Amino acid sequence: MVLIIIIFFISIICLFGMIMYRAWEIKTSRLEAESPRRKILPEIYFRQVEKIMLYLTKHLVQWIVLSVVKYWFILSTKTKKYIVKNLPKIHTFFKKKSKTLNQKKNTFMRRAILESRTKIRRIKEKVKKDHEE
Repeated sequence: MVLIIIIFFISIICLFGMIMYRAWEIKTSRLEAESPRRKILPEIYFRQVEKIMLYLTKHLVQWIVLSVVKYWFILSTKTKKYIVKNLPKIHTFFKKKSKTLNQKKNTFMRRAILESRTKIRRIKEKVKKDHEE
């Protein structure tokens, strides 16, 4: 506590010393004339700030969404592997349910879309193969 009080009094004495020195400089005209200062920072308009904030907000939101999605997929993949490896009864229970649901969901439109995808994939592979030679 005594040390803090001593430091306080030393700082007060230094403060008065600096003020007295500045007053002495002003009285004896030892100051140099100040040159006009140039503007370091240009004027910033609200529209510029708005654009910058929108840009930063967009990237921040995209980063948050992508990181959440990434870690969600990582978590779901690791839990799936853990269940398959360590809890086979639970895995088979859910596996059976998902097969019965998929059979009901295979409607005419779904089958048509799947067939179209396979045909498109075959055509793509064929064109790729032809142009490689």
